[in-house]
Amino acid sequence: MDKKTLLLIIDPQYDFIEGGKLAVNGGKAALDRLVEYLKGHHKEYGAIIITTDWHPITHCSFKDNGGIWPIHCVQFSTGAAIYQPILDALDETKADYTVLTKGCNEDHEEYSIFKNDKSRKVLEALADNTAEVHYCALALDYCVKDSILDGKKVLTNAKACLLKDCTAAIGNPEDTYKILEENNVELI
Repeated sequence: MDKKTLLLIIDPQYDFIEGGKLAVNGGKAALDRLVEYLKGHHKEYGAIIITTDWHPITHCSFKDNGGIWPIHCVQFSTGAAIYQPILDALDETKADYTVLTKGCNEDHEEYSIFKNDKSRKVLEALADNTAEVHYCALALDYCVKDSILDGKKVLTNAKACLLKDCTAAIGNPEDTYKILEENNVELI
């Protein structure tokens, strides 16, 4: 079987775009660029995986529970929903995709999808047939970065790439770009 390219779309959820509870500056524009990218490039991927924060209201990352973040992406809430234009683009192109959740355990932070045991098993199953992994979405300096760095440990033979135009950061993206480049991640 030929090795494939995997697309990992990290947390494209309403709470992370402008107007959301933990809005990432430029998040909506990055996701809109991703929608257009998907329409033209979906056939290039052997697998498309979307990750989502899926927090219980008692999650440890929330300020109300001693964490550093406002309440966001609470299970079954509007803010936890995937940005609808992404789903529309995937449906319109008839692209096959899988959704994996993280941050479901109230006392465990999971910026990275690879920190979630069930999800990691799904991704490990793809390891032998994955030549390259493209990462994108929100937020670059937390969940995207951590997923890339952890993914390099699991998908050891796959080249890691960041789709810069389809990603937005909470802080200065240049700081994260530097970290990624130091870890042999290609910025495309």
